[in-house]
Amino acid sequence: MISFVPILATDALVRERVRQLRNQPQVRRFMYTDHEISPQEHQAWLTSLEGNGRQAVYVVMVDDVPRGVVSLNAINALHQCADWAFYLDSELQGKGLGSQVECWLLDHAFDDVGLAKLNCEVLASNPAVVRLHQKFGFTLEGVRRQNVCKDGVRLDVMLLGITADEWRAQRPQIIQRLARLG
Repeated sequence: MISFVPILATDALVRERVRQLRNQPQVRRFMYTDHEISPQEHQAWLTSLEGNGRQAVYVVMVDDVPRGVVSLNAINALHQCADWAFYLDSELQGKGLGSQVECWLLDHAFDDVGLAKLNCEVLASNPAVVRLHQKFGFTLEGVRRQNVCKDGVRLDVMLLGITADEWRAQRPQIIQRLARLG
């Protein structure tokens, strides 16, 4: 069973497991910053979330075990838009959990939070996630050319977006497809 728990509502063990997940090499390689996150840096990040209305971070729990993180960032109440991102335990990547997380996040962002537009950025070196977002109806809106430097190489960043109306129009077909796969 999958659940999504606000990270600030979790205990110290779950929070430490989140840090460990973020530090997995297969996770770090697709992040803008890929250094190992220290316990102190992790705690500073957690502290920055307290009372922060522009960020909402959830732990992806699978059978009560932390297996990833999904977040809304740069939440803008005036314009009803936000960015989003996620990462999963490297053991579970490519096994369908990302689709379930994306579906939940889209429903949550548009139905619970009341957003009208959702954006995301993906390193061009991660085409599988670009394709995943496009399967859910995200449109490629642009490219920030050579925007991030990783291991001495400049990488493009793909900019994708979806509106609430676009999601609602195609949600029934996507739910059907996910049901057939699951």
